[in-house]
Amino acid sequence: MNYVEKIKEKIKKSGGVITSKELKNSNIPTIYLTRMVGKGELIRADRGIYIDSNGDYDEFYFFHSRCRVGVFSYVSALYLHQFTDIIPGEMEVTVYKGYNPHRISGSIRIHYVTKGIYDLGITECQTMFGNTVKAYDLERTVCDLIKNRSEIETELFSKTINKYARYGNKDLNKLYEYSKKMKIYEKVKELLEIVYE
Repeated sequence: MNYVEKIKEKIKKSGGVITSKELKNSNIPTIYLTRMVGKGELIRADRGIYIDSNGDYDEFYFFHSRCRVGVFSYVSALYLHQFTDIIPGEMEVTVYKGYNPHRISGSIRIHYVTKGIYDLGITECQTMFGNTVKAYDLERTVCDLIKNRSEIETELFSKTINKYARYGNKDLNKLYEYSKKMKIYEKVKELLEIVYE
């Protein structure tokens, strides 16, 4: 298998995205990326990031390749967990306060949190293309929605809370543990009491 075939194989496995770093790690000269761009087989999407010119690419994975600090949150996390039928109009990510979002561009909504709660509930999720990205788990996402209720669309908020209350794999202990760390324990307790009545 020659270098170009190896690159095409990697692109197929990664939902249409390849980085020059991946090639270096596989001992494939990066000059082949430039040649493939010249032939129209690849598109240079960003510095060191290339996408397949023939079709769809995984925008969640593409973003994740560009910005490792961003964690998918809010509606994006619900979508990745297949917990909403809403397809996000913009990706929502959370970063820690003080992070310079110069690598983040496009229709992306950025949420900032303190470093103390940034790691809380980070998990790995599969995109619809089968790639792995970082997102907050359901309990953390529910806490984020409750904490910032005034910014959340009413219908989305009530649908999510009601669905979570009926969800078979929910972890209330984890939810309450997160809510204490995020200083919203009373709000979470009150809301769940209303839902369960």
